[in-house]
Amino acid sequence: MLSVSNISLRYGKRVLFDDVNIKFVPGNCYGIIGANGAGKSTFLKILSGEIDATTGQVSTNPGARMSVLKQNHYAYDAYNVLEAVMMGNVKLMDVIREKDEVYGKPDFSEADGLRAAELESLFAEMGGWDAESNAASLLSDLGVKEEHHGKKNDGD
Repeated sequence: MLSVSNISLRYGKRVLFDDVNIKFVPGNCYGIIGANGAGKSTFLKILSGEIDATTGQVSTNPGARMSVLKQNHYAYDAYNVLEAVMMGNVKLMDVIREKDEVYGKPDFSEADGLRAAELESLFAEMGGWDAESNAASLLSDLGVKEEHHGKKNDGD
């Protein structure tokens, strides 16, 4: 569950939103609507921790994590749908990239082996072995058919 308590955001005298309280509970689908400039994207940035609210707090269940994809549609053109969803978990993707770099070294050293072991442990702790199937389930639950999971934005 994601809970928002007394969130306010002000820029000088301008109040973007004030005293927002909401609980996002599992099993529900939520949408945020409003006019351009009303603060929808800003509110989502507060939820993700990208920016801080003026007042209030955002809390999640212990052990829960939030994955976020940026609003830039073109940032994911080089990736298929499944990869793009997985990129929402930035920390896991950083571990995967570093693992690939370490294992790809032509002169793999003992220090590289130790780092690889650390990365493998992090990967497992973060649910890396299930990340692809979890992303596929998420897409399917959102109505994206499995046949589209491997497609890229360029029509591939």
